[in-house]
Amino acid sequence: MAKHSKTLSQIHDEFMHDPKYRAAYEAELEQEHLQETLTTWRKNAELTSAQVAERMGIKPPTISRMEKNATKMSYETLRRYANACGVRFRLQQI
Repeated sequence: MAKHSKTLSQIHDEFMHDPKYRAAYEAELEQEHLQETLTTWRKNAELTSAQVAERMGIKPPTISRMEKNATKMSYETLRRYANACGVRFRLQQI
């Protein structure tokens, strides 16, 4: 008799019924989306990390940390980053 193995997708689907797992998964997706957004803003402005840092008046390694830990940024820092990239944004409740 062969064992029935579950795929990773099936296991994930089962775990999504657990509120704690779902919350952690959704938080991770949010983090990834914000990271991608920041990188996209910078690349669309054709700026390097060092150029964004210079425009913000901070050191270049700070930009890398911001992009990797985007959800830990304050609103003011996010606004300054956006401005440095020439982006205007508005928070909107959905």
